[in-house]
Amino acid sequence: QTGECLCKKISFRTTGPEINFAICHCDNCRRKTGTVFTANAWFQDTNFEFTSGSELLQQQYDALMDSWDIVNNWFCSNFGSLMLTKGYRMPGISIVPCGLFRGKQEWKPDYEQYRRSRTCLVECVESAKDESRYDGRPELHEFERVWGKSGKAP
Repeated sequence: QTGECLCKKISFRTTGPEINFAICHCDNCRRKTGTVFTANAWFQDTNFEFTSGSELLQQQYDALMDSWDIVNNWFCSNFGSLMLTKGYRMPGISIVPCGLFRGKQEWKPDYEQYRRSRTCLVECVESAKDESRYDGRPELHEFERVWGKSGKAP
């Protein structure tokens, strides 16, 4: 699968299947994208690479105050598209916004997090399983599932 930023100067490729697909309603995700929630596909680092324009990436460090997580975000320095997120809690994982991919994807969320921060425009993400809807950060077993799929534990 391939994708690119809005100005099309930064492009990437993923290989292999995604190991997680998550919806997030937290304040920081909404602010860094300007949307009412984020939809992200997670890949092993070895299955993600920038194929052009990586010199145009601008890194931003984000300490998520609500969950005390620390993430690094990479944005296109031309138009500001969020290109990649990597979290300290999930080493070896590249988190990629789904809107960057070319073509139509058939992903369904593995979980939905920070539902307490949902805007009035979003009532429910239909395809998320009831047991995988979290008002805050997901439970540990969700991360253990991702670690198991990636073959790496923190």
